[in-house]
Amino acid sequence: MQKDLDADTKQKKKALETAIKVEGFRQLKLLREQIRKGEPGGQYYADELSKIAGRTKAGRLRKNQAPLYMLARLLRYTASYENGDLSFRFGFVSQNGGLTGSWKKLILKHQEDADFSIGETLYSRSRSELGRMMARIGGRLKKKGDPDAKFFFLRSETRRAKQPARPMIAPFWERYKDEAAANIMDNWGRKLRGERI
Repeated sequence: MQKDLDADTKQKKKALETAIKVEGFRQLKLLREQIRKGEPGGQYYADELSKIAGRTKAGRLRKNQAPLYMLARLLRYTASYENGDLSFRFGFVSQNGGLTGSWKKLILKHQEDADFSIGETLYSRSRSELGRMMARIGGRLKKKGDPDAKFFFLRSETRRAKQPARPMIAPFWERYKDEAAANIMDNWGRKLRGERI
């Protein structure tokens, strides 16, 4: 009798773990898609790309590109059920398991509003090198008569830049956590009935 009870408990736990993993993967795909669109949690970031960030180094427009779209590919998740507690964790991890310092800095910078020194934080080289690089892009745009050219010429007194907050995981999870819990319970029941989920 005890063996039957243990087997039943083990089967239920395994079914629950499967339900959690299935929902975790579904939520991960949804979060990646929303980050690529620039709307984690269904709300667009407070600020779209600036005129400068909306251009490539060659000065061409970036088409349909939301801020931080490239971070979507670094998202991973873990889901577990320990001692009656359901745990979902979303985070940024590269394919080889860790993130370089520059990726970490980029992600952390975007969680809150920030005000930076251009020469120290925003660009790894000197302010004058950044100014020359931007002026080259501005020059190309000016020749084409592009009105955005004016944004690429730094004023001599410009020393600081503002970075708007663009949080990703927190607003997403706030919106979808109840839905995820409901889906897990539904999938668990289906798995126990022998259905594929």
